[in-house]
This record gives sequence, structure tokens and C-alpha cells, in this order.
Amino acid sequence: MSKAIIGSATSLALAFALAACSGGGKTADETATTAEAETVAEVAKVAEETPLEAPVATETAEPEPKPSETAAPEPKPTPTPTPSATAKPVEVASAAPPASYARCAVCHTANKGAEDKLGPNLWGVYGTKAGAVGEFSFSSALKESGVTWNDANLHAWLENPRKFIPGNRMSFPGLKDEAKRQEIIDYLKQQR
Repeated sequence: MSKAIIGSATSLALAFALAACSGGGKTADETATTAEAETVAEVAKVAEETPLEAPVATETAEPEPKPSETAAPEPKPTPTPTPSATAKPVEVASAAPPASYARCAVCHTANKGAEDKLGPNLWGVYGTKAGAVGEFSFSSALKESGVTWNDANLHAWLENPRKFIPGNRMSFPGLKDEAKRQEIIDYLKQQR
């Protein structure tokens, strides 16, 4: 291939890549089609793989430029991925629990569909009635409390479960640090 064709193909590929990345609000008619972009990407690939002819030495050789004077290499265009007709939804991983949740994790899980442990799975608990989520065998004191798990009630529960709902079976002594309780509550809000 001649240097002119390779240079033109590379420039065209770069222009398409920059146009695709800029998101300049162009309509579909103003942007290149996927097939054109793929053709340009193939031409650019061939251009990169094809060795150029070595320049003919002349009698008046110019001194080699210093490394600081050399031009930076042109970035290689990134081919635009073609959207699949059957695109699958991206699954988002649940938020990582805060360090303060480690005390809860001894007895509870908080993952969708996870098994109950010594205590119930806490997935989806926030905003529900106490003792109403899952198949765990809750105490009658908890089920009959009428408590809805919101921020205020969870703070009171996590601070001292036996005092907040007397007669429940949770053996946790409580967490006095309000900031750590809030971290756990914020985590539970995300697990639904």
C-alpha cells in the first residue's frame, strides 16, 4: 500500500473514533455506519501491519532529532463496538458491606435468595414490618410489635434489641456507636 493510502486510512479511522467518543449530539444520519467504521478499522489494521519502505538515504543527512523533539506517536483508533441485537442486561453487584456489618454477618446474610443463618436473611428488610420477611421463625414478640424497619427503628433496635422489643430472641447486646449503626442501616437500604 502506498504511504498516502495508509495515512488517509489512519486519519479517517482516527476521525471516526474521535467522532464516536465525542458524543457531539450528531444524528444517526451524520455519523458513520457500523459497517463503515469496521472497514476503516480493518484498513487501519492492515496499514499498521504493512511495513513501510525504508527511506532512501541522501547525501545531506539531517541530524537525528533528540528524544524530546520527536513527535508523539498518533494514538491508534479504537474500533467502535457494534451493539448486539440481543444485549443482556448488566448485573450490578450488591454494595459491599461496611466493616461495622461484620458483627451482624456472624448470624445474618444480606444477599438476595441467601439462606437464613442463626438469624434471618436481611435482604429486603428495610421498609418492611418486623418479622414479616422470609421464612425465618421469628419470635411472637417481634411479629406482634407492629414495628416497621425504618431509620429510627433500626437505630433503636441496633442500639439495644432487648430494650426496643422486649421478649425477642436476638442475643446481640447492641451497638452504641451511632455512626456504625448508620453504616449498617445505609447498607441494608441498598439490599433490596
